[in-house]
Amino acid sequence: MPSEKDRAKKNLVQRLALKSRLAKETLSEFLGTFIMIVLGCGSIAQAVLSREKAGGIITINIGFATAVVMALYVTFGVSGGHINPAVSFAMCTFGRMEWFKFPFYVGAQLLGAFVGAATVFGIYYDGLMAFADGKLLITGENGTAFIFATYPKPFVSVPGAFVDQSPWPRRITHIKGSSRILSAIRGVEHRP
Repeated sequence: MPSEKDRAKKNLVQRLALKSRLAKETLSEFLGTFIMIVLGCGSIAQAVLSREKAGGIITINIGFATAVVMALYVTFGVSGGHINPAVSFAMCTFGRMEWFKFPFYVGAQLLGAFVGAATVFGIYYDGLMAFADGKLLITGENGTAFIFATYPKPFVSVPGAFVDQSPWPRRITHIKGSSRILSAIRGVEHRP
């Protein structure tokens, strides 16, 4: 017969457990995106802040690939491992997810990304401050903003940037990339 202590412990676990499927999925997407950003942007920060002495393009690629795999490992069984609003949108469009879940997934993914970036900033705060003598620069030799986001190169003109972000023709490349991600997800799911 279980003791009073065992019953109290089980009761606490039952009270803390999430009962809502949507809450579990939303938390899963938050954690997955958080993990992806912390590990992925952390690998970039390590390479940048060490001036490529403790990493470079290979460690960044391996780091981000590992980050995505870890994020998918955490989320796939609970929420399907979207970790990207484009994937969530595609799943809704193809009927693999209900539309009412979409804002919850996207909100969790955005919040997970921001909290992940803030975590990387906090972990590497001393390195960021020492890197450019206390200045946080966007571009240049001591620029660190690209640890957290991508920016066009200085030679890209405004019309060139506009074409890059317009629906045609370069958007086809983004569509091809997203379709490859979705194909990989569908292959792992093993559903027709």
